Amino acid sequence: MKRVPQRGHYIREWREHRGLSLARLAARMIDQTGEEVISSVSIGRMERGQQPYSQPILEALASALSCEVDDLISVNPLKEGEVIDFMQILRRMNKDQLAQLTKIAKAIA
Repeated sequence: MKRVPQRGHYIREWREHRGLSLARLAARMIDQTGEEVISSVSIGRMERGQQPYSQPILEALASALSCEVDDLISVNPLKEGEVIDFMQILRRMNKDQLAQLTKIAKAIA
């Protein structure tokens, strides 16, 4: 069973997996008016479990980190990053692309 950090999420791990500083992550989280959705200071406090997060913030974080909201809560990308990234690629493939990839995988296995 996967162990979730005491703070209840893997936001810091996802940020580190993507190679982003707190400031760069906050800069990715821009609303329609061009304003930051949340500050880097607030993200840092959330990472340390010192500030609560909401569903809209989790959704904005997931979008900025190219992952799913559920991943922020249950998946440590520092342990499973390559597999997670591969699965995201697979989810975006159409039926023909998946069939082609399956043939390639069978040929090299």
